[in-house]
Amino acid sequence: MNDDTNKHDMDRYFNDPEYRRKILEERRSDSEKGKPAVEDDSSASSRGFLNRALLKQRENRKKKTATYAVSSSAPPPSPPRPGKNNGDDIRIGWGDLFNGFGILLLIMLLLGGAYVVYLFQGLPSIQELENPKNDIASFVMSRDGVELDKYFTENRTYVTYENISPHVIDALVATEDHRFYSHWGIDMYRTLAIPYHVLSGNPQGGSTISQQLARNLYRNIGREVSVRRKLREIITAIQIEKNYTKREIIEMYLNTVEFSNSSFGIETAALTHFNKPASQLTVPEAATMIGTLKAVYAYNPRIREDRSTFRRNVVMSQMVKRNLLSPDEYENYRNEPIVLEYNPPFKTGRQSRYFGEYVRQQAQNWAQENGYDLYTDGLVIHTTIDSRMQFHAQQAMEEQLKELQERFVAEWTSAGGEYMDKYWDEYPDYLDSFIEETDEYKNGFFGYKTRNEVLDSLNLDEAFIDSVKLARTRLEAGFVAIEPTSGNIMAWIGGSDYSQIQRDNVYQSRRQTGSTFKPFVYSVAIDNGYRPYHRFSKYPVSFYANNGDVWAPRDPVVPSGPEMIPLSQGLGRSLNNITVRLLPELAGAHGTNRQEDLREAGVRISEMAKNLGINKSPLHTNPAIALGTAEVTLLEMTSAYSTFANKGVHIEPLAITRIEDKEGNVLVEYHSELQQEAVSPETAYIMIDMMRGVIRGGPGWMGTGVRIANQFNIRQDIAGKTGTTNNSSDNWFIAMMPHLVIGSWVGGEDYRVRFPENTYWGQGARTALPIVGSFINKSTSDSTLNWSYDAFEQPQGLILEPPPDEEIRRTGDDSGNGRISW
Repeated sequence: MNDDTNKHDMDRYFNDPEYRRKILEERRSDSEKGKPAVEDDSSASSRGFLNRALLKQRENRKKKTATYAVSSSAPPPSPPRPGKNNGDDIRIGWGDLFNGFGILLLIMLLLGGAYVVYLFQGLPSIQELENPKNDIASFVMSRDGVELDKYFTENRTYVTYENISPHVIDALVATEDHRFYSHWGIDMYRTLAIPYHVLSGNPQGGSTISQQLARNLYRNIGREVSVRRKLREIITAIQIEKNYTKREIIEMYLNTVEFSNSSFGIETAALTHFNKPASQLTVPEAATMIGTLKAVYAYNPRIREDRSTFRRNVVMSQMVKRNLLSPDEYENYRNEPIVLEYNPPFKTGRQSRYFGEYVRQQAQNWAQENGYDLYTDGLVIHTTIDSRMQFHAQQAMEEQLKELQERFVAEWTSAGGEYMDKYWDEYPDYLDSFIEETDEYKNGFFGYKTRNEVLDSLNLDEAFIDSVKLARTRLEAGFVAIEPTSGNIMAWIGGSDYSQIQRDNVYQSRRQTGSTFKPFVYSVAIDNGYRPYHRFSKYPVSFYANNGDVWAPRDPVVPSGPEMIPLSQGLGRSLNNITVRLLPELAGAHGTNRQEDLREAGVRISEMAKNLGINKSPLHTNPAIALGTAEVTLLEMTSAYSTFANKGVHIEPLAITRIEDKEGNVLVEYHSELQQEAVSPETAYIMIDMMRGVIRGGPGWMGTGVRIANQFNIRQDIAGKTGTTNNSSDNWFIAMMPHLVIGSWVGGEDYRVRFPENTYWGQGARTALPIVGSFINKSTSDSTLNWSYDAFEQPQGLILEPPPDEEIRRTGDDSGNGRISW
C-alpha cells in the first residue's frame, strides 16, 4: 500500500468510528490467535495502515541513528518534543487538554494553599486569642484603696463592661459599627461596598469593631494598606467572634483603643480629659471621646476644640439615626461647649511620685525574678500609705514651704535691694559655681575657649542669670510618718516637685542631723544607769588631742540660772555643753580632757543609733557624732525614733503589703520584720518622757519644740526633738505619739543654700516643726481618720522622780557600761 493509501486509511481511522472499531477488532482477534502484533513489513501491510505507520517511524529513527554513527562530527538527533510535529502528522487529543488543565489547576491550588499558610503564619495563636496581651499599667494603691501612682509604657487602666457608661457604648456602636450585634465579625454590606467607595474616590475601610480590635490586640497583623493585612484582620475577627461574646468584645475594644493625649483605654481617657471614671461620662462627653477615635490628633478636644465639637455632634447625630438618642436630646446637647478638666497623663493618679518611685525600686527586683513586668502586666501593688494622711501631709508641706521661702528670701534681701543681694555679697563665688553646673555653661565652650570667657558671656544674659538664682535658692523639704507598732509607712512626701527635682528627701538624701541625734547619746547614758535628774555643769569643756588640736564645742549662749543642769533639761533645751560633758562618762573615763579617751563614747553612740534603726547610712565613731555630725536619711531617723515609741523594739519601715496580678490574685505578701529589743521598755519610756520636755518645757525653762503647743495648740501626749546644723543648712523636727511618729526636714537642695548666721527663722523649730504641726491639725480635723489621742504607757514599777535626798550619783556600776536592773 502506497503512502497515499496510508494517508487515506489514517484519515479514515480518525474520522470513521466504524472503520476504527473494525481495525481494533482485527487486532484483538490476531492477539487471541497468538499472532505477533508486529512481525515484518509484509505482515504489517496485511494488518492495516497503523502497524505500517509505526514501522515506518521506527525505520526513520534507525536511519537517523545510523547516519549519526557514520559521521562523528554530526550532532545527535534531538528527541521528539511534545506538541511538535517531528516529521509525522501527530495531533493533540482532548485527554491531553484535560491533563494540562489539571496540572494548571493543581499548581494554582498549591500556590493558593501556600498563600493561606503564609497568611496564617501572621495570625495570633489559639493561646493568644484566648489570652490577649495588652500593655496594662501597674498601680500603687493606698491601704484605703486610692491610686497613688502608676507605672506604664501605655497609659492604660483596664475597666470592666459594667463600669463603662452606656452612652460610650451607644456612641461607639452608632458611629463605628451599627450592625455590630447582628454580624459575625465581618459586615458583608460594608465589605462588598469597598470597591464602589474606592472607585468613587472615597475609600473606606469597612472594618467592624471586631476587625479593629484584631488590629489593636495583635500587632503582628500590621496596619499597612494591603490585601494581605485585610485578610489576616478578617480571619482574626472571625476567630474573636467565635471566642468571645459581644459584651466582651466591646469591653476589650474600649480598653485597648488609643484616645487623644496618649491615653489608652476609656478609663484613662475619662480621667485624663474629664477627671472622672468612665462610668460617669455623660452623652456629650462620651461622644467627644468616641469622636476622637477617627483621628486622635485632629479631633483632640484640648487643642482643637472646634473640630472636636464638630466631630462630637456628628457622633451624636449618628446616635439619633440609630435610635440611641432622641432628637430633642441632640438639640439640647449640640450647642454645649466641651468642658474639660484636663489632667496630663504623667500626673493623672500620680500625686505621690516620690513614694511611687520608692515602691518601684522595692518591687522591681521581685518582678524581674518572678517573670513580671511592672510597666505592662497590670500588677496592683498595695501599700501601707493612708491616702488621707498623704493628702494632709502634701498640703501642709506646700503651704508651709511657700511661706518659708518668702521669709528665706526676705532675710537675704536688703531693703530695696535685688533678689537675695545679701546672699550673693556674702558668698561671691556661689553664683559662678551655680552657673558652671548648667547645660548652658557646658555648651558654652563650643564658642569660647576659657572658663572666664564662657562666664562673661553668660553673665550678659540677665534672664538666664535670674533663672539660675531662682532655681538654685529654692528650699526643699521631706516628710514621713510611721506607725511605730507595725513599721507601716503612713505618709511620704519626698520633695516639693518631682518634675523639677527627683532626689527623694526621705530615703535618698543624707543630711547632717544636728541635735536630733542627741537622743541616741542620752539613750546610752540612760541605758547604762543615768537618770533624767542627774546633773551636769552648763559650762563648756575642752578636749585636747596628742597633736595639740583642741575640740571645744559650746552653746552660743550659756543659759542663766544654776550651774548644774539635769539631763532632762539639757535634752529639752538641746544644750551642747551638757551633751559634751556626758561623753567622758559614756567612755568610762570620768573627768578626762583627752580626745583619745572619748573614742569609746563615739563607738557606743554609733552602736546605739544602729540598734535603734540607723542601719543604712554609714556612721563614724568620732566623738563629734554626739552633736549630730553624722549624715543620715529622714526615713532612718524617723524609724529610729519609732523604736522609742514602740517600747524599745525596732521594726523596719514597711511600704508594701502585697502584690496582686490584674485578676486580683495575690502573688506575694509582705509583713513587718520584728527586730531584737534595741533598748529596754523602761529606757524607751524614760527617753519619751525626756523628749516630752522638748514640747512642754519644765519649771523655769522652755523646750525647743514648744511651738507645737503654743502655735498649733496641740495638747495631746506628744514628745519630740528639734535639730539645726551650722548655718541652718539642715533643719529637723521629729514628733512621737503612741500611734504615729512623724519626721520632717527642711533645707536647701544644695548645702550652699542656708539661712543667715544667727537667723531667727533658720531653726528646726521654725522651719521643719510647722510642717508637722500643720499636718497634725489637718489630720485631727479629718473625722474619717479616727485620730488617736492615747497617751504613752508607763512600764510598771518605773519611778521617774528623784529620791528624797536628791542623790545624783549613777545607779549603775562603776564601769559605765552596766544596764540598770529594773
